[in-house]
Amino acid sequence: MEVKVYKTDKLTFISYLTLVIAYALFIFLLIVKAQGLNASSLILSLFVLPVIAYFVFLLKKEVKLSSEGIEVFGLTGRKKIKWEEVVSVSITPGRKYFLFIEGKGGKLAVIDDSTEKFKEIGEEIRKRVPNKVAENFEEVLSSYKRSYFSTAVLLVAALVLIFVALKSFLP
Repeated sequence: MEVKVYKTDKLTFISYLTLVIAYALFIFLLIVKAQGLNASSLILSLFVLPVIAYFVFLLKKEVKLSSEGIEVFGLTGRKKIKWEEVVSVSITPGRKYFLFIEGKGGKLAVIDDSTEKFKEIGEEIRKRVPNKVAENFEEVLSSYKRSYFSTAVLLVAALVLIFVALKSFLP
């Protein structure tokens, strides 16, 4: 039984890693400048926790396709749906694309386009359950183009943090 495993795409991973490093540098230099941990640096450190938490999530995020079904560890938790249990499959276009795989009993697996080979995943799902895909599925999937807007925003934010840290804290 062949299992295909898909993780977070490298560009998304690198952009979040860059942001985490930029935050760490910023907080470190803030603590050094304050000559130790104080209330302000502690509060600012709390703002980095959601970014670190999402980065850890990106490390663990995965989609597994096998002859039995699909398993997704994503934004809605870990879901495993057998192909014969699939009720419907849809895709939403926009700045960020999402694949929704609905299983029996209201189970819902969600895959976003920051997953590597997003289009390939959609095509594979369509092959496995062709009569369960939404009417516009083929059209939307064929017109899919990865947006780099959120990646650019993350990288700009990281660069701004690094610039501010270096400008403010170095002589």
